[in-house]
Amino acid sequence: MLTAPILINIPGIPIYWTMTIITMIIVLSLSFIIGKSLKIVPGAVQSFAELIIIMTEYFLKEIIGDEGAIYLPLIASFAVFILFSNLIGSIPGFTSPTETIDTTAALALIVFVLSHFVGLKKHKVKYLKKFLGPLIVLAPIMIIIEVMSALSRPFSHALRLFANIFAEGFMVTVLLFLLPWVIPAIMMYMQIFTDFMQAFVFYLLAIIYIALSLESEEMGEGENAL
Repeated sequence: MLTAPILINIPGIPIYWTMTIITMIIVLSLSFIIGKSLKIVPGAVQSFAELIIIMTEYFLKEIIGDEGAIYLPLIASFAVFILFSNLIGSIPGFTSPTETIDTTAALALIVFVLSHFVGLKKHKVKYLKKFLGPLIVLAPIMIIIEVMSALSRPFSHALRLFANIFAEGFMVTVLLFLLPWVIPAIMMYMQIFTDFMQAFVFYLLAIIYIALSLESEEMGEGENAL
């Protein structure tokens, strides 16, 4: 497969591990710097960080409600890590950790486990009723359908991010090999826009999946009433 040369490649260690570590170092370093130099009148970097926090707070409250505030650190961390993981692939000599299904699958599994954990924590055994369907006579069929539906979420969650980032990175690489620099440069601007959008879609879906688990009892009651 056609690939661009990688600047940092440690023998015996998968490239996406190296890129993940580099991304984490960048994110943690920026977080430390911003935290140590907060200003009343924020600069560009602090303003961007505050924008992520404000947006995350808004979506958590609108989708989950007041109890969504507890998930702010995790969801905001998802947004920042995925965004920088996507963007690092735009730098020559680097590749996005999210171009690898292993990375996106790990992120999706965290969301999957967390969403069902909070559902069980809130609704206890009643949470399992959603897998049985509205009528007990349909339970043997509905449990198969509901389990397959639940398992499809992390699969589609991981695949969506991986496929989009992989496709855009491959397209820019091909253009760099085949066309003058001007056209690939334009495509790289589009790639950056896509990087932002894919990070937003992933973390918004994470919020929605958590909300669905927290609301499962009320939804089940509504279905039974119908």
